[in-house]
Amino acid sequence: MASTLISPMVDYYNDEEELDSVDDDDDRSFRGRDSEEDTEDASETDLAKHDEEDYVEIKEQMYQDKLASLKRQLQQLQEGSLQEYQKRMKKLDQQYKERLRNAG
Repeated sequence: MASTLISPMVDYYNDEEELDSVDDDDDRSFRGRDSEEDTEDASETDLAKHDEEDYVEIKEQMYQDKLASLKRQLQQLQEGSLQEYQKRMKKLDQQYKERLRNAG
């Protein structure tokens, strides 16, 4: 009976040593993962920074394009050659002439 009690205790201690060695292995693999994750995080940060720079550049280009378009429209308006302006003036002129006919 005494031998049966000793045997499970010996197995228990052997199992504990195995668990300790497994824990050490896990720690090493986690450290390796941390390093990989740090590298991934850094590359994601670089990618996000690059994407943000691209976004700012595209946004700036869109702003410059819109500004140039508005300046062109203003120039055409001042020259009287803006199509939208000409259409509205023609419509106003027709309404004016029609009102003159109806009033007279």
